[in-house]
Amino acid sequence: MSTYDRLYLSPHLDDVILSCGGTIWQQVRAGERVLILTVFAGGPSPDAPLSRFAQELHARWETLTDASALRREEDLAALAVLGAEAIHWPYTDCIYRRTPAGHFPYASSETLFGPVHPAEKGLVAELTARLAALLQGQGEAAVYAPLGVGHHVDHQIVRQAAEASGRALAYYEDFPYAQDRQAMQQVSKPGQARVHLELLSEQALEAKLAAIACYRSQLSTFWTDAAHTASSVRAFAEQTGGGRLAERYWRPEP
Repeated sequence: MSTYDRLYLSPHLDDVILSCGGTIWQQVRAGERVLILTVFAGGPSPDAPLSRFAQELHARWETLTDASALRREEDLAALAVLGAEAIHWPYTDCIYRRTPAGHFPYASSETLFGPVHPAEKGLVAELTARLAALLQGQGEAAVYAPLGVGHHVDHQIVRQAAEASGRALAYYEDFPYAQDRQAMQQVSKPGQARVHLELLSEQALEAKLAAIACYRSQLSTFWTDAAHTASSVRAFAEQTGGGRLAERYWRPEP
């Protein structure tokens, strides 16, 4: 595997771009190699049963056949806009996962943002070992993990696995959940953390918006249309930067 200057850990096929797209565009333009590893990029087998909740989400996304394959295509298009590279791991989104007894532990909006199910302990351990092995070959690459704003179970799992891997991390604020100040207050911050603002150029923000637009199946989850998406992303960037365009990161003090 090649080595990279920056490695971003994304729970799903859009999380890192939504949160860090402007920073990534600027890093690539500065000559850095950027890799985005999406952990839960796989899909269920064609004959696997789906919960009613998953079926409802597929209908909303207008992806009644292979939703995961479509989302991977969208991700590759988005990363091409920014100039970053991708790795898609085959683990499935929490809406598809089942317990050993065959139950769906995440079969409602409420359970998506609740505690990680006890049956996922083995998954966290497997991801920890796999991340540790991958990161061992990445030298001094800066590694970014989700802060877990919003408490989505897959974001929680990726943060837990990243922290258990033993690698020094920077944390990104999970957008759009980070728009909610109460959600930001509820998430645990890394000990003795300092905040770093990455100021964005107008070009960087426009590139981020173009990349986000590639995730067509997912935008209706948070926004009504493209104009609403763009205004929301811009407003949050301006709020983060206190009137300037910015993305915010948390870094533990050395």
